[in-house]
Amino acid sequence: MPDPTIACLTIGSSDSSGGAGVQGDIKAFASIGCFAATVVVGVTAQNTTGVRARYGLPVDLVRAQLSAVLDDLPIRGIKVGTAWSPELVTWLGSALADLSVPIVVDPVLVTAAGAYLSDVEQIRSALVESLFPLATVVTPNRQEAELLVGAPPHALDRRELAAALVDLGAPAAVVTADARDSGDWFFDGTTHELLAGAYHDTNCEHGAGCAHSALATGLLAGGMPLPEAMRQARQLASDGVRDGLGHLGSGVHPVDVLGLPRLVRTPTRS
Repeated sequence: MPDPTIACLTIGSSDSSGGAGVQGDIKAFASIGCFAATVVVGVTAQNTTGVRARYGLPVDLVRAQLSAVLDDLPIRGIKVGTAWSPELVTWLGSALADLSVPIVVDPVLVTAAGAYLSDVEQIRSALVESLFPLATVVTPNRQEAELLVGAPPHALDRRELAAALVDLGAPAAVVTADARDSGDWFFDGTTHELLAGAYHDTNCEHGAGCAHSALATGLLAGGMPLPEAMRQARQLASDGVRDGLGHLGSGVHPVDVLGLPRLVRTPTRS
């Protein structure tokens, strides 16, 4: 009897504050009923105000994690997040090349608090050459898309950015919204579509991009067509910002894709 469990894999970094990275992906997968496996490629010391330190793991250890997961679990979708080095990205391209599952590449280069997680100039060509051709879709935010295509800030609109990403070799691209935009922009090489949705000014965007790409991965793994998966992922991630945990942290607060209960506890007298 086929296993009804949809197992997905996230390849990315640890976020010590729990809002983004593989920790955020695990919660996003769980919110739509997917089982999450992880391959950790780097560790960050970060919180809602920024990244204090980062350390990329040796490629041999990443290779061992990926082998262990793929040898044992029926992975049906893969998300690739933070890219730490050209060597790692190039190796991932070769390691994932023969897999016939949806692959969502979320080129996480900049955090919601504005910290750079990679050396953009070194990593850009490796992403384009090794991972873009394997992707079902790439999902950068506006700033990351500009860095990837080499455009000055706001010199191109998101329609142009999405088209430029596809020109670089991605089969499809979604440029996610920021405060200046009314929704995500989708392009699959043929059809342009604005994935409209409200912008929620809650300052609860820590992990929003990670949640978006993990949700898209899970929905694609379940068999949903790409355009609809991106529409639903956009809505679910937006809801996570709307319902974010504004009481946690003093910087950019975490999203909440799980609908965590807000318990009000009254101190008891001893």
